[in-house]
Amino acid sequence: MRKLPLAFLAGALATVGAAAAVLWLGTRAGPQPPASFHSRPGPVLPASSPYERAVDVAHQYGLRVWIESDLVKNWLAGPDRFHAAIGRIGDLATRPGVAGVKIADELGYHDGLDTVDKIRRFLRDSATALHAVAPGKPILIDLLVPELGCLPDHEPPLRWATICAVQQRGLYPQLALDAVDGYLSSHTVDVVDLSTGLLPDVTYSGWGVDVDAAQRTAWAEVHLRGWDGKVRLQGRKALAHPGSYPGSTADAQSALSTYVDIPRAEGAAAVDVWTWRQFYQGQVYRLLDPGLRHNALWTALLDRRQHGAELFTHLSPSSLEKGLQADVAVVAEAFSDLFVAAGTG
Repeated sequence: MRKLPLAFLAGALATVGAAAAVLWLGTRAGPQPPASFHSRPGPVLPASSPYERAVDVAHQYGLRVWIESDLVKNWLAGPDRFHAAIGRIGDLATRPGVAGVKIADELGYHDGLDTVDKIRRFLRDSATALHAVAPGKPILIDLLVPELGCLPDHEPPLRWATICAVQQRGLYPQLALDAVDGYLSSHTVDVVDLSTGLLPDVTYSGWGVDVDAAQRTAWAEVHLRGWDGKVRLQGRKALAHPGSYPGSTADAQSALSTYVDIPRAEGAAAVDVWTWRQFYQGQVYRLLDPGLRHNALWTALLDRRQHGAELFTHLSPSSLEKGLQADVAVVAEAFSDLFVAAGTG
C-alpha cells in the first residue's frame, strides 16, 4: 500500500475537504448524495478481493456504499499500519457507488482515545489522509455521548439526572458535551451516527419520565448546541440479536418508535441499525432469524423503509448468512445504505 507524504496530505485537505463537507451539509435531509460524492472518474479494475466484490454487489442492488474501517486501531498502532489502512480505503473508495467512509466506531468510548487531545489528533490525521486518497467522500464517525442520556436541560431539573451527568462527565471527559462541540466544529468530520446513551427504562421510570421522553430531550440538546448545523446527524442503535428474535411485534414497534421514529422526527437524516450479521461475544447476532427468515423486527424495518426512512446497516463479506448475492439482495429490501468492511483489520 502507498505511504502518503504529510505535505501532500495537508495540501489535499485544504483544497478539497472544505468543499466536500459544505456540499454534504447542504443535503443533510436529502435521500441522495450529491454528484460530487461519487467515485473519482477513471477505469475501475475487476474486483480482486471479497471486499471489492461486496462493494460492487451492493452497488448493483442500488445501495449507497460506505467503506467501514476501524482507523482508530490502525492509528494507535503507528504510521505504517495507519497509512496501509488509508491505502486500502482509498482503493475501495474509487469503486462505483461509494458514498463515503466511516472511520470510527463509538469514537472515544473504550477505544484507546481517552483524551480530548488524542481524539482531535486522530480526526485531524484521518481527515488529512482521507481527503488525499478519497477526495469528495464525506467522513463519518459513530459517536456515543453518555451525558445525553442524563436528561440535559430537562425542565424542571431532576436531581438524579444532574448526578448522572456529573458522573458521566467524570467517567468520559473526552465525550463531555462541550468536548463534542469542539470535535464537530473542527471540520474534520462530515457525518455523525449518534447514540444518545439512553439508560434502562426502569431508571427513567424512577425519575418520573420514560425512555421516549429521554430520547426527545437528548435530541433537543443536540439542536440547542447546534450540532445539526455542523454535521449531518443520523441516529444509531444496535438491534441485532442472537438466534431468533426474542420479542413480539409490539416489542419491535416500540424499539423502532424510540430509536428510529423519534430521531427522524427530531431531524435525523437517517438511522444506522447494527448489524446485518456478526459474531459477537461468542454468538452470531443478526437482524433476521437464521436462514434469512423474517421476524417481527424485520417486518417493522421494512415498514419504515417503505415509508421513506433512510436506514443504514453493516456487512462484512466474511460473515454472511447464505452468500454475498443472497444476503445483499435481502439487505436492499430494508436499507438504503450499507457499510461494507474494508478489511483493514
